[in-house]
Amino acid sequence: MTTPYIAGTNQNIADANQNSSSGRVPDWREILAILMERAWIGLVVAAVVFCISFIQLKRAVPYYRSTAVLMVEAQAAKILNYQDVVSLSSRNLEYFNTVVNMLHSRPMMEQAIQRSGLADRPEFFPGMTSVVQKADAARQLASISPVEKSRLINVTVEHSNAQIASDLANAIARAYIQQDLDSRMSTSLRAVDWLQEKAGEYRQKLEQGLLQLQKYREDTESVSLENDQNIVIAKLAALNAALTGAQTERIDAESRWKAVQEQVDAGFPMAQIALQMQDEPELVEALSTWRTQQQQIVQLQQRYKPEFPELQEAIETEQALKKRFEEACKRAVYTLKARYETLMTREEGVKKALQAQEQLAFSLARQLVRYNDLKRNVEADQEIYQAMISRMKETSIVGTLPSETILLAEEARPASAPFKPQPRQMLLRGAVLGLALGAGLIFLLYYSDHRFRRHEEVERALGVPVLTALPFIAGETEHERGMICHLDQTSEVTEAFRTLRAITQVSPSIQNAKVFLVTSTQPGEGKSLISTNLAISFAQDGLKTLLIGADLRRPAFKHIFGLKELPPGLSEILKGKLSMQDALSLKMVSHLDVIAAGSIPSHPAELLGNSVMTDLMADARTIYDRIVIDSSPMMGVSDAMLLMRHVDGVLFVVRQGVTHSLGATHAMKKIRESGATCLGAVMNGVNLKSFTNYYYYRRYGGYAYQQYQSHPAEPAGK
Repeated sequence: MTTPYIAGTNQNIADANQNSSSGRVPDWREILAILMERAWIGLVVAAVVFCISFIQLKRAVPYYRSTAVLMVEAQAAKILNYQDVVSLSSRNLEYFNTVVNMLHSRPMMEQAIQRSGLADRPEFFPGMTSVVQKADAARQLASISPVEKSRLINVTVEHSNAQIASDLANAIARAYIQQDLDSRMSTSLRAVDWLQEKAGEYRQKLEQGLLQLQKYREDTESVSLENDQNIVIAKLAALNAALTGAQTERIDAESRWKAVQEQVDAGFPMAQIALQMQDEPELVEALSTWRTQQQQIVQLQQRYKPEFPELQEAIETEQALKKRFEEACKRAVYTLKARYETLMTREEGVKKALQAQEQLAFSLARQLVRYNDLKRNVEADQEIYQAMISRMKETSIVGTLPSETILLAEEARPASAPFKPQPRQMLLRGAVLGLALGAGLIFLLYYSDHRFRRHEEVERALGVPVLTALPFIAGETEHERGMICHLDQTSEVTEAFRTLRAITQVSPSIQNAKVFLVTSTQPGEGKSLISTNLAISFAQDGLKTLLIGADLRRPAFKHIFGLKELPPGLSEILKGKLSMQDALSLKMVSHLDVIAAGSIPSHPAELLGNSVMTDLMADARTIYDRIVIDSSPMMGVSDAMLLMRHVDGVLFVVRQGVTHSLGATHAMKKIRESGATCLGAVMNGVNLKSFTNYYYYRRYGGYAYQQYQSHPAEPAGK
């Protein structure tokens, strides 16, 4: 048997909603199915590409490859400890790249084919007579490539003649080595000539500089200006130190004198003024004696009366000591002032001497500017002249020494076998390229085709789970297909509808739904067949079921039930011409009542939207266990949206290989905007005879129908 795909759990609904935002991104199982579905396209493309590769292989001209290896020395050999005129660092990346580019230049190629005699060989580019033409053609055959992390350069030549390939590679390598030697030799000779000329010029310049320096010494009457400058600078430093000491002493004396002068001008007592002159011994001694006598008088006044002779004598002595102190204080003030004035005079003298010495230093410095300039010029000219003489002698010797920085590490040899074409690799690349192009074409066709082919595509695009996948109904007539659940109860299609019925009964998100509306994107996707068979499946389970044909524009029950004429039905009920009981005219399956669409009205939308439809659905809910409504498609008309307010859930029909994702997405958007709940999608018309779909939808085996095949089918309704 076929166990159809089931996705009715809450987890599957959540997964479908999550996948809906990811676009058309297939997983590995879908990729495998996509490739298997159009495998013939990929195989045809792969076969064509493989054949083209095979033809090219047969028509290809064999080419031989020869390589000569050059080694760039890290340092030229040093026979003498002299530096060469052309001193290039072979470790420098710029030098290395220059060698690589020069090896592939046109002049180098012309020298190579001329020196090696290739230009005169008839088999070397026959038909070309000019050396320039042959050099340009040879450049197309040669390639220069440095070896990574080494000082080696590969000179590779590809040619249909193995001997020419090796000869040209060796010719290029040897031509560059010879050119490098010639260039270094000619450069050394030119350098010697230039050094001789410049040495004569600098000898004359040196003589003129010495004469100018001697004349300047005579004009300034100085044998050595450097020694004179040293003496002047020493004196200048000594005067500067003396001035600093004089300024320090003057500042100290000035501060003390000003402090004493302010107290004298303010009329301070002499005793207080004396405190500012503690370094005067005479003043300190006079003040101490006077204060001692004052203390003695105070002691005598405590013991004797004022008329006592000893007290009178002590007072007289105190007056004399006071006078002595005042005189000493005046002398100290005068001495302090005199010292301040003396220090000021001394500072001025030192300052004038310093200024005079500075003027002398400035004058000497101005003379030294010109003197040093002349002396530096003479010394520089002398150094340059000596360096040129030495360098000229070195260059004349080094230019004759053998010195090679580029060596031929390995000669090119004629190849014993062609390097291209390589049959195995060429055919393998053709096969791989063909398969890749074939797979790319398959996926190009897949992404350009917006028709649904797998349930994952439906779930990603619509955001709802695929409840079941119905096999393609292979009945000859529409009656056989529309009532296959009644006519053939052991078929895979019947079991698929039983699976859909089971999902509506056990899934937590669907089991409470009683009224189902079946719709699709466009006509011809099988919604009427699915509505009829689902209703029959409910009735076979013993549920009292009502099937309503609500497609008032293109009713299909006439052909499904095999009627000659369409009986009165929903159209007449909505017009008030017929009751619901009178419209139940089709009694073909037990527990199943059918209300056909009736006559086609001129305004179906107005009939479906009136209150009679609301009353009809309310009465039907009280009588029946399940109600299945076959509505119009979503695109183009609004009939289905008017019916959605009466139902518990919508079953959206998608036909494999027919329904377009763009239209279905728009239809699903209208369902959501109407406020109805889409319970899921039903994938119709899955061709299980296809190898791809057989693998894709029969993953769980098929054996459960053997019990039905051994017994006759039970009558419908039991």
